Amino acid sequence: MVKTCRNYYKISSILSRIILLLVFLLPLCFTLSRAFFTSEGFTLELVKEAFTSYYNYKILGFTIKESIYSAIISILIALPGAILFSTYDFKGKKIILSLASLCFVLPSILVVLGFVIFYGNNGILNKILKAIFSSNEPVIKVLYSFKAIILAHAFLNFPIALTQLTTYMSNISKDQEYSSQLLGASKLKTFFSITLVRILPSLISSFLLIFLYCFTSFSIILILGGGPEFTTLEVEIYRTNNIVGNSTKAAALSVFALLYNIIIVVLCIIASKRVKTVEGVKRDHLRKVKSLSTKIILFIYITLLLIFILRPMLGVIYRSFVSTSNRLGTGFSFRSYQELFGIKTSVSSMKDAFKALLNSLIIGFASAFFATLLSLKLSLYITRMKSSLGEICSMLPMMVSSVTVALGFTLVRAKIPVRGVFVSYIFIMLAHFIIILPFALRTILPAARAIDENILYSSYLLGASTRKASKSVEIPLLRNVVIKAFSFSFALSIGEINATMTLSEGKITTLPLLLYRLINSYNYQGACAVGSILILIALIVFFISELIGGKNGKTES
Repeated sequence: MVKTCRNYYKISSILSRIILLLVFLLPLCFTLSRAFFTSEGFTLELVKEAFTSYYNYKILGFTIKESIYSAIISILIALPGAILFSTYDFKGKKIILSLASLCFVLPSILVVLGFVIFYGNNGILNKILKAIFSSNEPVIKVLYSFKAIILAHAFLNFPIALTQLTTYMSNISKDQEYSSQLLGASKLKTFFSITLVRILPSLISSFLLIFLYCFTSFSIILILGGGPEFTTLEVEIYRTNNIVGNSTKAAALSVFALLYNIIIVVLCIIASKRVKTVEGVKRDHLRKVKSLSTKIILFIYITLLLIFILRPMLGVIYRSFVSTSNRLGTGFSFRSYQELFGIKTSVSSMKDAFKALLNSLIIGFASAFFATLLSLKLSLYITRMKSSLGEICSMLPMMVSSVTVALGFTLVRAKIPVRGVFVSYIFIMLAHFIIILPFALRTILPAARAIDENILYSSYLLGASTRKASKSVEIPLLRNVVIKAFSFSFALSIGEINATMTLSEGKITTLPLLLYRLINSYNYQGACAVGSILILIALIVFFISELIGGKNGKTES
């Protein structure tokens, strides 16, 4: 019977595994082949040049530097919250954690816009400070600098550390900490000598995952960096392929970047396994907030966190209603929204807004649907076959950046004689599918592993076939988490700009691409109107995920 079950999961997932390997490996092989093969045949010169170039190592050095700083700042923002949220129970805690998670769902280009609107020379913060200090010059100059890159990365990625650390710290016993304090150690000494040592595996895991996301960051560096001084490997690959037009050199640089991506992903996998096995789970009761000092600390942290989370989003929404055009009039205005929905005609990029919204929804829905469907099949296969190799293969797309994925699909498309908008749609969807697949899988896989196999065995004893048991037991149990995975994947696809920018060729405009063009043309009111639509979509997705999460919680309890 066990053999029959294993055969069912093996056979039912064959198509999913073939599609994954084909869609992922085909463009990757094209990229690699372009780095090793020229019109004259096989050569190692391009790769050798990439690995011996002083300029490439200089870019690598900056990429590592900004990733380390971003990961450290993200951890420092998240750690106090993780300690407080895993120790104390108070009203509004779930809402705050949910709002923090929302940051990760927001498109990176939207975060860039939020920082421009809030921190820009004529941004909200500088306007307030100019009024206070009676100054005509910007009081704070943050944009287009290393600080801006770090702040934007920290905003996007601190929820990873906050969620992982809070979950981990909530599930370890506090007995050692209590014993230390009973023996006379201060809370500070207890934290550094006991707590920090115990949460170190989770800290390292969070650090490496954030480091990976920052290492492969693109739009934040491209816009907030402000010049060649702040170029990363991803930006250089894009520049070499799309601006310089040297696809062979870009492919060799992709091989150079791929090596370091693989190293980071392997370290992430090792660290995550260490987190799972570090110690047994024992949940303590959360304490009520009683002391005045704790209340003050909690109030200060939550206030600063909410300001950090909400200011870019609120700044974007506010600015979408404020016109600064002398020609069209200054002050409160609905004009950008009227142009967005075609109520008023526009001569700027806003005329493409409705089409961009439609394109984003079509591409997001299609790529999220197939990514979730394949993730479900792969999760069941990995769980029932207990296949570590299958899990590693499913996570392979995380080893390749979205820019490299896009470069591979660009090279594949160059070999296809068929051209047109429909072909561009297909390739953009395929690129999105590969980029979001690991996230959908990481959402479904833990839930699939949590299903008690005895339930399935009971179905078999009652005469149900493996296929029927899977459809009538497993899939219904995973329904909520599948919807959550789809919502999360849809939000990520809606905000994807790296691969879309490379593959669109000006034929297809999505909301993030339109946002990028509006920012470059200094039409900030229009950009903020588009950004507000993206925030609305993110909020809807976020609400669905939280609603599903609440249902899951009730079921499990």
